[in-house]
Amino acid sequence: MSLTHLYLIRHGITASNAQRIYMGRSQESLSTDGRWQARELSRRLQSVALEAIYCSPLCRAQETAEIVAQPHRLELRGDADIMELDLSRWEGRPANEIAKADPEAWQTWCSDPARLVIPGIETFDALSERVRRFLGRVRKDHPSGSVAVVSHDGVIRMAVMEALGISWGHYRSLPLDNTSITTIEVGGPHTRLRLFNDVGHLNGASVSGPADD
Repeated sequence: MSLTHLYLIRHGITASNAQRIYMGRSQESLSTDGRWQARELSRRLQSVALEAIYCSPLCRAQETAEIVAQPHRLELRGDADIMELDLSRWEGRPANEIAKADPEAWQTWCSDPARLVIPGIETFDALSERVRRFLGRVRKDHPSGSVAVVSHDGVIRMAVMEALGISWGHYRSLPLDNTSITTIEVGGPHTRLRLFNDVGHLNGASVSGPADD
């Protein structure tokens, strides 16, 4: 039986992450801490026989993926389907400011984000559709072996829920740290979650931003 091992990786931290500012799809680079995180992650994964590395086209994910890819001599495969949630309504604003200016929407976002349907915030239906499309494409192109996917908090949470067939109501129960590794095994009779939000490579020195970046 052939199995595909997906290494789902959240990008390294940025200045906005550290300041709890919602980034959405802005093109912000990694901070100094974020680049250090990515190098530690790269060292951890250097012995894994990766056959491909996919990444979001956003700068913070690309920079992380470039560092991870160096020991493997692999070219990055950019994919818009694993871009972060469109949060343009709140982009560049800190959580406390959003809560004050947009209280009803913010309350829904914090309690049950799958129910939030407003302009400037991507729906979970749209996010789910593109994540499922990406997972199906990767499984078809890589029926076996190990594949790294460097993406964002919202995308990885959705990928876990879709792969395991659990409801979107679990979204808030799946926190992810910067440069965390989440490993999913697909291709057998059951999809298996082998690892979740693992930051052992940071040796207790984790510097992580809030979810939904």
